[in-house]
Amino acid sequence: MSATPLLAAFVRHFDRATAERIVDLEQKQDWPAMLDLARAQLQHEPTQPDWWFLQGYALARQGQHEAAIESYRQALRLSPEDEGSWLALGRSQGELGRPEQAIQAYGQALRYRPESAQAYLALADFYQEQGQPDKALPNYRESVRYDPQLQQAWYGMAAAYQRTGQLERRDEALQVLRKLDPGAAGQFEKQYPSK
Repeated sequence: MSATPLLAAFVRHFDRATAERIVDLEQKQDWPAMLDLARAQLQHEPTQPDWWFLQGYALARQGQHEAAIESYRQALRLSPEDEGSWLALGRSQGELGRPEQAIQAYGQALRYRPESAQAYLALADFYQEQGQPDKALPNYRESVRYDPQLQQAWYGMAAAYQRTGQLERRDEALQVLRKLDPGAAGQFEKQYPSK
C-alpha cells in the first residue's frame, strides 16, 4: 500500500480491506467516492472520529477547505489528541490564508505528541511556504531529530539553507538526502543549481 504519510497513518485504524479501499481511492484521486464512503460510514457511526477525518480529507482534496475544517473539528471534538486531524486542520487553515490558525493547529499536534516528526515537518513546510525559511529551519531540524530517515525534511532543510544563504549547511543536508533518496537529491539540484 502506498499513500501520503497522513493517510497512511490514518488507515492503520482499519481492517485491511477498508484500508486498501481508502488507499486505492487516494491513488485514483477519486475524492467524490472517498467522500461518499465517509458519509455512508458516518450514517452508521457518527461518533467515529476516523470517518469525520476522512470526510474532511476528501473535502480538502476537492478544495472545500471550510467544510473540511468543520469535519476536522468534529473529529477533534471526539478525539482531541488525534495528530492527523490537527495536521490536516492546519493545512486547510493555511490553504485559506489563515497563518495564525494554521500555526495554532500544528502547535496543538505537537502539544499532544511533542516527538512528532510529521508535525514538525508540517510546521516547517508551512513556514517555508510563507517565505520564512529562518523559522522553518529549527522545525526541519526537530523533524529529522525524531525521524532521521524523513527525506522530505532533509529536502526542505536543504532548500531553507539555500534560501538563507547557508550554502555549507545546505550541502550537508543535501549529502544526507543523496543517501536517503538520490532521485530527490537530483530534483533539488535541478531546482537549485550550484553557481
